[in-house]
Amino acid sequence: MAEIVIILTLDKTIIELNIDNWMVDELGCTDLFNQQLPTMPWNSLMERMMKELHAQGKTIEDIKKVLRRIPYILGLFLQFKKPML
Repeated sequence: MAEIVIILTLDKTIIELNIDNWMVDELGCTDLFNQQLPTMPWNSLMERMMKELHAQGKTIEDIKKVLRRIPYILGLFLQFKKPML
């Protein structure tokens, strides 16, 4: 059975930035993202980026490693633990 990863985006609430853009940058798809951005709706674009990352051989473990480096807002970070990945 395939492993499923669900990512909740809490942009600019407990995370200091837009997590979608940050993930794309951290995983090395910025150029394709910027090229495709004017051509499709956001959700379709993010689906396309996930497919591209998969095609490039990125794994769930690669995504987890990036998620562990999320820049949390310090005040909230002190109140809550980081999610277990």
